[in-house]
Amino acid sequence: MLDHAEFEWVSAAGQPVLLYPGFASDDALVEPGEIAAAVYNGSDGIALYGNRDKVLSLLLQLAEAVRNAPPVPATEACIAATTDPAAWEPGPLTEALPPATRAWPLCDSETPQPIAADPRLATCSDCVNAFNERGPQTHLQLVHFLPDQP
Repeated sequence: MLDHAEFEWVSAAGQPVLLYPGFASDDALVEPGEIAAAVYNGSDGIALYGNRDKVLSLLLQLAEAVRNAPPVPATEACIAATTDPAAWEPGPLTEALPPATRAWPLCDSETPQPIAADPRLATCSDCVNAFNERGPQTHLQLVHFLPDQP
């Protein structure tokens, strides 16, 4: 599914629109029988296209994922170098834990940094990669694949 990670990043403050057959942009055409749900932000935009039911199903999957998403960190935090990945067992994340005290992190830093109280709350990708390379019991991912809607 994610064979590459090239995305158009558009703010949630962008303008949502529905595009109908015949609309063309960037060499893409909304075909007969299709609809596109798009979001524009300045000169950038993203669009989900397909027949009405497929677009609706995908949007409902995204809405459900956002509704059920655990709290996410709002401050920069990395995983402490002293964290033992083999001993870490995930539990439910009911609230965003604040970064613990400053300590030596697994991310690329020459000074002590704020560390995440739970590895899932790390905000630097190289920190997650370093944690995974140490052989965690539960592989941390920055991507969560969503199941199809019933």
